[in-house]
Amino acid sequence: MGRYLAKPGTPAKLTDGHGATSDTKYAQVDRTGQPVENGLRNLWVTETALTTALNTSYMAERLADFGIVVGVALLLSGIGFAILAIGGALRNPETALKVVRREKPAGHRAVPTA
Repeated sequence: MGRYLAKPGTPAKLTDGHGATSDTKYAQVDRTGQPVENGLRNLWVTETALTTALNTSYMAERLADFGIVVGVALLLSGIGFAILAIGGALRNPETALKVVRREKPAGHRAVPTA
């Protein structure tokens, strides 16, 4: 897409086919003598920039949500491992449910006979 509006009579090979050119010799000029910018190109550049920014912010939001979910999952698993460690289940599996189990009275122990 050409950067400037083309003068009438500009050769077709120097235009983009839509009335714009990137050659300053064939560009229309304003009162100050500066080339007139192609408004459609400026609109397209702005639209592309804004679309990219919107897509980037959407991706950032999704990544933030993923980070929160992973953080909660790690927090819950850490709490679970802490409970297991406090109960002693990681060192000795018999003590994992010590709080729930009842201790047998001392008189009921099995005595070896041989």
